[in-house]
Amino acid sequence: MFIQVNNVSKQFKIFKREAGLKGALRSFFNRKHEIFHALNKVNLQVNSGEIIGILGENGAGKTTLIKTMVGLLYPSSGTIQINGFTPWNRNNAFLNQIAVVMGQKNQLWWDIPAGESFLLNKKIYDIPEKAYKSRLNELLDLLDVHDKLNVQVRRLSLGERMKMEIISSLLHGPKIVFLDEPTIGLDVISQSRIRDFIQYYNQKNGTTFLITSHYMNDIQALCKRVFIIHKGKGLYDGNFQNLVQKINPKKRLRFEFSKSPDKQKIKELNSNIKYKINEQFLTAELPENEMTSFLNILFSLDNPNSFTLEELPVEDTMKAFFTNPEKFISKK
Repeated sequence: MFIQVNNVSKQFKIFKREAGLKGALRSFFNRKHEIFHALNKVNLQVNSGEIIGILGENGAGKTTLIKTMVGLLYPSSGTIQINGFTPWNRNNAFLNQIAVVMGQKNQLWWDIPAGESFLLNKKIYDIPEKAYKSRLNELLDLLDVHDKLNVQVRRLSLGERMKMEIISSLLHGPKIVFLDEPTIGLDVISQSRIRDFIQYYNQKNGTTFLITSHYMNDIQALCKRVFIIHKGKGLYDGNFQNLVQKINPKKRLRFEFSKSPDKQKIKELNSNIKYKINEQFLTAELPENEMTSFLNILFSLDNPNSFTLEELPVEDTMKAFFTNPEKFISKK
């Protein structure tokens, strides 16, 4: 196994005090702490070349898990092996194989062009001149930012900066890339371009990607498999689409009648289906196995101008999941 996370836990001691001057005085003489379990016996195995999504609400432990996997944090217990290395030993051979991109933190120097920061990375990772130029030109072409190479980072748009951050992380040819919220704050076009790039780069180079994101479109487009953390514990590890189907197996039907429909007739024929009618349009959400029979009912009433079937928004589905995750995970 390329990445092995075995029974990893991470606790933090948090200082607690009451608000106000009295609280400050009490805490001066009697400091109170509590133990916060950021990770609790987490297990995760990842194969080489996989793209896996790590999901969870804010504070669930996603970023803590990534930081332990790259060696920025020591776990309180448990072991991690990444391609034969223990991350917190900070072995140079290990560091040459990984890259981290955090959408909310900059690694590029703000006041100089990205190209200058790239040269610094070239020296840090001791990248040969020929390999550096070849890789840089390819990445600039793929992300379409050739003309931004010599522009101050502070003068780049958010999408352009994120592309430069990704280029910076890939110049040394890492085998594993950790992407923490890589499309946060970006417009839909920039999000799509970065997703397309990740997919292409993974297929071409076999690079392993671990991605955290609150944008379900990122996960749906890139990750067949997801690992879900909830309150520091691993809650689900498996196919993302199967989970979505399990949470909400319904599809949305939009049916356009050729004339105003008789609402009472529809109700009499099938009173179990919840639907809405607005002028000549009927919309309903129902499981796929009930769709055919309901469509037959509608066709018996009228030949439609049109009808469409749509998947329900993944964001809505996952919102329902995180409201009460145990409800869905317990059904095996």
